[in-house]
Parts: sequence; C-alpha cells; structure tokens
Amino acid sequence: MVRILVRFGSLLLVLALVAAACGDDDGADAEPGESSTTISTTTMSPTTMSPTTTVAVEPLRINDLQVLGSHNSYHLRPEPEAYGAIAALSRELAESIDYSHRSLTEQLEDFGVRQFEIDVFADPDGGLYASRAALPLVGLPAESGLADLEEPGFKVLHTQDFDFETNCLTLQLCLGEVAAWSDANPDHLPLMIMIEIKEQSVPDAAAASGLDISDLPVDWTIPVPTDAGVLAALDAELVEAMGADRIIRPDDVRGGRPTLEEAVLADGWPSIDDSRGKVMFAMVNAGAARDVYRDGAPALEGRVMFTTSTPGEPDGAFLRIDDPISGAEEIARRAAEGYLIRTRTDSPTADARMGDTTRRDAAVGSGAHFLSTDYYVEDPAFGTGYVVEVPPVCNPVTAPAACDLTLAA
Repeated sequence: MVRILVRFGSLLLVLALVAAACGDDDGADAEPGESSTTISTTTMSPTTMSPTTTVAVEPLRINDLQVLGSHNSYHLRPEPEAYGAIAALSRELAESIDYSHRSLTEQLEDFGVRQFEIDVFADPDGGLYASRAALPLVGLPAESGLADLEEPGFKVLHTQDFDFETNCLTLQLCLGEVAAWSDANPDHLPLMIMIEIKEQSVPDAAAASGLDISDLPVDWTIPVPTDAGVLAALDAELVEAMGADRIIRPDDVRGGRPTLEEAVLADGWPSIDDSRGKVMFAMVNAGAARDVYRDGAPALEGRVMFTTSTPGEPDGAFLRIDDPISGAEEIARRAAEGYLIRTRTDSPTADARMGDTTRRDAAVGSGAHFLSTDYYVEDPAFGTGYVVEVPPVCNPVTAPAACDLTLAA
C-alpha cells in the first residue's frame, strides 16, 4: 500500500511540474530574455496525502549582475602634435592618456558595455572651453570653432586645454546617444553612468603630480567651482537628457527607510525586470563636491545621483573599490552585504601594454558589479592581445545558486 502511495505521490509531482511548465501562471509564458521567474509546485505527501510547502524562486536583482563598463568612456587620444608635446613634458602622463574609445552607441551596441564614466566641467554661460589654451605651444590655433562649445551647459573632456578630444563634446550629446539607444532597445539591462565633476586647473593638477609648468606662456582656463548651484544644474541636465521616468533615483531604492544604506542592506536593490530600460547615475567625486551634494539630503533625498559612498553613512549604497587585487576581500564582503561596487580591470594603459591579465582576472572573480576597462576591444598598437570581454553574467558573489542569465542585455 505504501508503495502505491509513493507512486501516486510521484505521479502528482510530475503532473504539477508539467502544469507549471505549460500553464499560464507567472513565468510560464516568459519571453526570451527575461531574467527571473517564480515557480510554484504543490505535491502530496505519500504518507499523509497532505499538501507540501510551496517553493518560490525570487526575482533577480540589479546586484545579482556583473557587467562590463568603460573608463573615461568618451576619451580620445590627443592629436599627434599635442601628444608629442605632452610626452616631451612627461612620458608617464602621455602614456596614461594614450587610449581612445568608440562612440557610446558603439560601446552599447557592439561591445555590451553597460556602465559608463563621464567627466564634466560646468560652463553655465557657454564658451569657457571653446579655446584650447595649450595648442599654440605646438603651432596650432587655440580656438576650436565648435558651436557646441559655445552653448551653456556641461562640457565633456578629460583635462581642459590639452587633453580635450572627446566622442561627445557636451553632456547633452553624450546622454542623447544613450537615450536614443535606450529608445531602440527598451528591454535593456539597467545602465550605470558615473559622473565626475571636475574643477581643477591645469597648473594645480600639474603641481599635484610634481610638474612645474609655471614658465609655459599659456593663459590656462580656470574651471567653475562646484557649488550647490552647479550640482542642482547637473541634476536638472541629467533629467532633461534622459527623462524622469527612465532614471532610477536614490529615493526609488530607499523607499520608506530612513537611510539609503539601511534600504540597500535590508531590502535590497530593485529587480532586474522592474529596472529594464532604465539608467542609474552615480557621482564619482568623494570629497567636497559630495559633501555639498549631501548637504540637507544626507540619504540623497530628492537627488538624482547616487554617490561614491562610505559604508556606515546614510548615503551608503554605491562603492568604488578600484583595485580588485588589494581590495579583493573588501569587494567580496561589501558585495555580500548588498552594496553595488565598481572596480577596474586595468590601470591606465599599463596592463594592456604588458599584456598582464592579473588585474583583469581578479576583477572578474571579485564580486564587483561593474568591471571598468579601456580595452573592450584590443589596441593593436600594443601587440599584446590584451582585451576584456565580459558579457552580462551572474555575479559570482551575490547571485543565487539558481541564477541563469539567458537574457537579452
């Protein structure tokens, strides 16, 4: 009799699984590319003939992912004349900026990049960066003649006056590319766009690097200081470019919790399915600019960007741990706690020049969510074969054991 009941119970289990696979409940008709599903099965105990418990698979969340990112995503090598002058002054500096990126659209479409890093300079009146002050030193005109640089709004470049070549001159142009691609691919994975607000003059930057350029006959451009007005304008420009409905804000993650960190650690991040077609912004700055941004909004209440935060503070949610070797233990621990983390697979051009994959491999296994590189495509000038190819995968630290990312990125 017991054997018959066991057989009967097994038959019911099979029928339940078939019904779950063929029925029209949640997840049964999932389209290709969906990243999560909920499966419920009810079986009968062979001894008591009573229902057993229901098994549910939780939806995958943003921090269950690991995706490829790019560092200084807009950057192009300086023109040969300017690069030669930089190399004459400092070969180390020249080598650190000796890389070029494809357009943001190409990075998204052809290389699977899902995290960008964009440097911005405030230019509320327009025209501040239309002149490239160092170019006359190499016999080139200072005036760019570019209309977009005359318009008010944030400009995108690495260092004013000499390292200014970019795929998109303004923040509006950069984000316009992202928005257009997002419109054409509305089911894409959530994107992370890191924004660094720059305000350092070239002489100050040179002095910080141990270089004395005081004798150069250049009228260096002095950037606009980062104050509350600049940060408010930046938030407004991000919303204008991407659209309010497309942005995942700190308030969306914080919910009813008193701090953002408490929400992230206790409740977790939004699900991937609820975040498709959307973008998150994070401020790279971790000093005075961040303090101004948090003034009056310690948990980023009402703000557009997340911050590069410190665990234990109200805005704690997103961390930068750029060295995946020395930071390996912290990356794994903080990822397991619930923070989103960005690390770097290579330091500026050095790893690619040597063909050294140590840092890259450490980053892939670290548990960081965003792996930032300058080499999603190999630079043939180095001849080392160095490249970072990381399709969206289940995060090795945070994703559940049942994670299966057969999804459209």
